[in-house]
Amino acid sequence: MTAGGGPAGTAPAPTRVRPQAPVQRPGRIGEESARVDGVPKVRGEFEYSSDLWMDGMLHGATLRSPHPHAEIRHLDTTEAEGMAGVRAVLTHEDVPGRKVYGMEIPDQPVLAWETVRYQGEPVAVVAADHPETARHALEKIRVDYEVLEPVTSAEAAMREDAPRLHLSGNVLRRVKILHGEPANVSADVVVSGEYEVGMQDQAFLGPESGLAVPDGQGGVDLYISTQWLHIDRDQVAESLGLAPEQVRLTLSGVG
Repeated sequence: MTAGGGPAGTAPAPTRVRPQAPVQRPGRIGEESARVDGVPKVRGEFEYSSDLWMDGMLHGATLRSPHPHAEIRHLDTTEAEGMAGVRAVLTHEDVPGRKVYGMEIPDQPVLAWETVRYQGEPVAVVAADHPETARHALEKIRVDYEVLEPVTSAEAAMREDAPRLHLSGNVLRRVKILHGEPANVSADVVVSGEYEVGMQDQAFLGPESGLAVPDGQGGVDLYISTQWLHIDRDQVAESLGLAPEQVRLTLSGVG
């Protein structure tokens, strides 16, 4: 599956380092469909996006915030930029287009500036000739944080005295809820209560990763594993300051 509104670029396709599952044509309605990727995944032969390879490609690593809420007082990438094998160190100043993104609401910084709002928020990205070099370069980036009080629950975020996470406030959306008339409940047993559940997330097999290939014409081809291919294309294009047809996404192996 590919998302892109224009002609394909001139960039070569990445090398596939593992055997691909055979393509099976769809059957008729009501027929069972074979899980063609099941056997390769069990055998460890399935190709994820992290398995793609191109000669001369660079490897990326991301510096993430160790604090759930802090002000970035100073960021120095000089030492990391001077390391052998490091080709680039990027911060929010290097984002050429829109600096925020989001699946529903564009309020998440591509790379944080001024403030970090959760532990693990991306602050800087390193590109290097080798993945180990990229990871070691992260240790050379100096960030001076002023740790702030975190907000640890939705209830706490709505308090008037809560730390303000966004300029527009902590409330993202207001929704009117209609409960009906309790007096009209005619059931023999009425149960009410307050319940809490933990955050749920799928246990995907492959790491979140991708391969970006410049097409030589100002655009880029991306090979990634994702569930929102067309939405990702639009958001990447806006952050890169490119037209949507200049960004083409090809779905790679999803775990």
